[in-house]
Amino acid sequence: MKILFMFTGGTIGCTAHGDVIGIDGKKPYLLLERYREIYGMDFDYTTETPYLALSESNTGDTIRLLCESVRAQLSAGYDGIVVTHGTDTLQYSAAALAYTLADAEIPVLLVSSNQPIESPTANGLANLHGAIRFIREVGRSGVFVSYQNKGEALKIHRGARLLASPAFSDGVYSIFDSFFGHFPAEGAFCENPDYRALPDAGGTLSAAHFTATCDGICRLFAYPGNPYSALPAGVRYLLHESYHSGTINTAEQGAEEFFKAAKAKGVKVFLTGVAEGATYESTRVFEELGIEPIFGLAPIAAFVKLWLLTAENPQATVTAEMLQASLAADVVP
Repeated sequence: MKILFMFTGGTIGCTAHGDVIGIDGKKPYLLLERYREIYGMDFDYTTETPYLALSESNTGDTIRLLCESVRAQLSAGYDGIVVTHGTDTLQYSAAALAYTLADAEIPVLLVSSNQPIESPTANGLANLHGAIRFIREVGRSGVFVSYQNKGEALKIHRGARLLASPAFSDGVYSIFDSFFGHFPAEGAFCENPDYRALPDAGGTLSAAHFTATCDGICRLFAYPGNPYSALPAGVRYLLHESYHSGTINTAEQGAEEFFKAAKAKGVKVFLTGVAEGATYESTRVFEELGIEPIFGLAPIAAFVKLWLLTAENPQATVTAEMLQASLAADVVP
């Protein structure tokens, strides 16, 4: 078995100096040595470092570089690729890789650590071991994330299904708890019996036209008292994240005026965090206000998908149907 390790930084590539955690250029290689000491290393590997940065510093430029770097190695004879990455923007890079590598014929695993690997509570080495086991024992093609939450079995998640981690938490979760499978403390990989996926609509997206910022897209979040201020100049798409029940406040006069103004200007408004099925009364005015729900798609994946689509063809109009089309098993039926 031959694996490519691609290092990008993040906590898994950091060292703590007192109260400050920073990037350590030697750490990626120490990570592999530490892994060898604990688990052994009966496989061949090579390493590559597209960039080293704390993941909160990621931009469209680093996402583009990562996607292009991984794609360039897909046909280089590896059985799998492991990307080390920070937890803050793990979900964004995982979704971008999932969409741009939807045609990958080998497994690509993202691996993070909740603490620098010297910490006794760090899960980085366990996450790395899960990724290597997945490549060896499962070998499913596509982009996945290997991560062990505190007190849980190590889970393998689809790259385009991740939720943002809750505040003050380093946990990683899939929407609807639809992770791909897990490795028990002892024994072979177990597929998640509740995992469901639609057939992919086909094709891949490209990050080749990504720039540092996602021009033309504005993200909104539901919270009491949202003033719904005037639309920023140049916005073509509003991506609004709902409350957990798939609702937003449509009763407030300011909100109604805001959405009607967006509709009049031809601004597309997509609502994420929505599941199909019975809805609340407040959702009945969505059509009138030009609000289009996107069902069964993680909010971060919806944002990355919209960003990729608009960057690839800025003149075209992205529709709800385009976001809703299954790609990289992102939509949970």
